[in-house]
Amino acid sequence: MLSIIDFVSVLFLIVAAHAAKPRGGSGFDENNVVTWGNVLKLKQGREVQLTMDRAQGSAFESKHNYGSGFFQTRIKLPLKDTAGVVTAFYLTSKGNSHDELDFEFLGNRGGKPIALQTNVFANGRGNREQKYNLWFDPTADFHTYGILWNQYQIV
Repeated sequence: MLSIIDFVSVLFLIVAAHAAKPRGGSGFDENNVVTWGNVLKLKQGREVQLTMDRAQGSAFESKHNYGSGFFQTRIKLPLKDTAGVVTAFYLTSKGNSHDELDFEFLGNRGGKPIALQTNVFANGRGNREQKYNLWFDPTADFHTYGILWNQYQIV
């Protein structure tokens, strides 16, 4: 169980991401909104880097609604002691029904393996967590992660 200090220190952060394929213009600002934190826009707004400090992380969300499809991001996790930090890439619904697909990288104490936790929420019900110890170092370079969602499956 998390103490209140641990809970307050849990930060949601996407370290770097390519925005979803845009519906309108090709720039970040035409298709996304920064919900909190600091976002550095690169390559004419086609790539963003989100940062964190001791007080907060960063996040953005799409201005558009999407149905099924393939969603991907490139993430390089922060180095060193990241206990209490959750780096997340997720899809979520709006409205009364809470649906969500999660990729969450759980922070750790230096030198320990980084775990990836996935979860699926459908109609507000989760409890489908799966945790994986990664076989590679996600802090060494950018890696591509994706979610394929269609009428038959979520991969």
